[in-house]
Amino acid sequence: MAKAGQGHPGVAGIDRRAFLASAVAAGLPAAQPPSNVLFILADQWRFSAFGHGGDPTVNTPAFDRFAEQGARFTRAYSANPVCTPNRSCILTGRYSHQHGMIYNNIMLPPGERSVAEPFAKAGYATHYIGKWHMDGGQKPGFVPPGWRRRGFQTFEGFNRGHYYPTGAQYFSDQGELLKPDVYEPTYQTDLAIAFMKRNQSRPFYCYLSWGPPHSPYRPSREWDRYDPAKLDFRPNVPKQLRDDRQYRRSVAGYYGSCSALDHEFGRLMRALDENGLANNTLVVFSADHGDMLGSHGCYIKSKPEEESLHIPLFMRLPARIRAKQKIAAPASSIDLAPTMLSLCGLGPLPNASGRDLSAALLKGQDPKTDFVYAQGAMSRGAKGPGGRKLARGRKAADEDEPIGPHAVSGGIEWRACANGQSKPATRFPNFPRPPARCTATKRPRQWTHTLKAIPLTEAEACERPHGLFQGRRTAA
Repeated sequence: MAKAGQGHPGVAGIDRRAFLASAVAAGLPAAQPPSNVLFILADQWRFSAFGHGGDPTVNTPAFDRFAEQGARFTRAYSANPVCTPNRSCILTGRYSHQHGMIYNNIMLPPGERSVAEPFAKAGYATHYIGKWHMDGGQKPGFVPPGWRRRGFQTFEGFNRGHYYPTGAQYFSDQGELLKPDVYEPTYQTDLAIAFMKRNQSRPFYCYLSWGPPHSPYRPSREWDRYDPAKLDFRPNVPKQLRDDRQYRRSVAGYYGSCSALDHEFGRLMRALDENGLANNTLVVFSADHGDMLGSHGCYIKSKPEEESLHIPLFMRLPARIRAKQKIAAPASSIDLAPTMLSLCGLGPLPNASGRDLSAALLKGQDPKTDFVYAQGAMSRGAKGPGGRKLARGRKAADEDEPIGPHAVSGGIEWRACANGQSKPATRFPNFPRPPARCTATKRPRQWTHTLKAIPLTEAEACERPHGLFQGRRTAA
């Protein structure tokens, strides 16, 4: 079995005193001590799938504790709820139509700027672990040094794929393919802990990208503990799906994967405490998108729906971000890069459209945002468990999908304005029918498909150049 960190050459050391000297030129005030950053991204974890999120089935004690220790955004949304597009949105702070990553398995253009670059310039050790999915269609795919790593000095991961519960695969920093006999997220967490220990004396930016709870919904044996016969479903899951044994097994596996990651997250938080890093490390947790899990008879992601668009977003930085905050202002994936850079005292990312939300975190200031914009495309449907017509089948869910516009994100284009208070105001540009808004019942988890043919001035404003970038309505 390969050891965590095997093949990693390390980075030339720079202590925190030297960091302060080098960071002045990068825009960090000399009086401000550097904050480490641990950014953790889960794949396909929807907002509600936490104990504190109101799901009566899933058990997530580590995340529930963490949510009380810092700030939790209650209305955070994926800018494009598919892997490649939204990972690119997170990295660049830009929308899909700006960076061009509008579907899966294509390469982020070389001219796009990454959030890792300012950190590297300021003297941080920048390190990436896990699934990348922004370097074309190769699977698993080695991401070589240079511009394709987008500012990450070292890299322990792979381009794309999901290898669990067994069969983990990753490339060392030098390109050696390693296949450790361990649950993939456990191994990746080991790598992150080892990296942080090696860099206790210098500032670091560690990006940890876990694969679950994305399909295949197969947790390790230890965490395969949910009984398919004892699950609670959202009211919008059709009865014929609830009665399907294969579907129930998939949902139980999804929850098991969430609990497995909760355990790994707890290990990360203990490592920060044990190594004296907790008080000076900004910890951010989010997801690239959610999972329909049968709601409205749909699977996986890419839909302009609550279960697909709404994502978790937690941030903790002791002594600066007040504990037990619930921030209700709408937030987008494109806001992550500007906010993390600002919290670390670094300047803005060039050409980013995302907003700096640090004032909401540090001062409780309302960013006065009515909605956030999202866009995407969804497939026209395929047969899922039980032979029923659902949005994509298992082959695509396991990522053995076509490359290009016919991938999981290909098909019917849509644009949406999400505000968390009503169903997203959605426009289908290539549909002959007029724009329509889906209305909500009393609780978001009971959203229906009732349509009202009314003008969507918000969506129309969003499609004008720069009309949406501050997240405020523009008059039609």
